Amino acid sequence: MTEPGDATTADAGPLAVLRGAVRALPSADAPDEAFDAAEHAARFEAVHDAMVAVLADVDRT
Repeated sequence: MTEPGDATTADAGPLAVLRGAVRALPSADAPDEAFDAAEHAARFEAVHDAMVAVLADVDRT
């Protein structure tokens, strides 16, 4: 079951998507032993895209 504001819901707002993308980033406190550069790049790209969507949403208001 998804919680309100969960980025996995189909009707998630841009801010909820950004929060989900940030939660998916690797933690600096628990370094990942199996570092996959492509996976990390995809996660940071998702954060970038979500941030652009939030800024576009703010610009429309």
